[in-house]
Amino acid sequence: MPSLRLAELHPILVHFPIALLITSVALDLVAVFLRRAGLTTAATWLLILGLPGALVALLSGWLSERDVNLAPAGSLLHLHKSFAVLTSVMFSLLLLLRLAWLFPRILGWLRLTFPRTAPAIAGVERQTKIIFPLLYAPRLPRSLVALYLVASVFGVVMLAVTGYLGGAMVYDHGVGLPPH
Repeated sequence: MPSLRLAELHPILVHFPIALLITSVALDLVAVFLRRAGLTTAATWLLILGLPGALVALLSGWLSERDVNLAPAGSLLHLHKSFAVLTSVMFSLLLLLRLAWLFPRILGWLRLTFPRTAPAIAGVERQTKIIFPLLYAPRLPRSLVALYLVASVFGVVMLAVTGYLGGAMVYDHGVGLPPH
């Protein structure tokens, strides 16, 4: 059985986070139009699972650079890497926003799961309500939700460009393929 080179591992690792992140954004969009909170919860979990996968794929791409002949791709690799980093940053920011919006629920879960922490959690809740009262509003303003969705769609576009550039390096320039 031939050994697996690191350069061959990168294309294996990228597909799963791509699917998770695109599906997360799609579920968010459908959740807004159908007004289904369960879809938002599913989108959150997909984002939580997809981002670490994207970071692992990014790392595997960086590590595999030394194993391939990059000369045929020219500056395409640099562009691919730049888009990959920017896409990872975008989805990281989206996850941070999502977790901030969920912070009151996370505190509630912690209070129920670990009852001895209730006094400390109550103090954190008091401070959070003072500093970030919007997190405790019954509904987020539509403008914030719309801005989040636009940023999410932009993240998917960046993800698509990243994938296109990676595919162009392989299929148009033969990067990572064995010599004929």
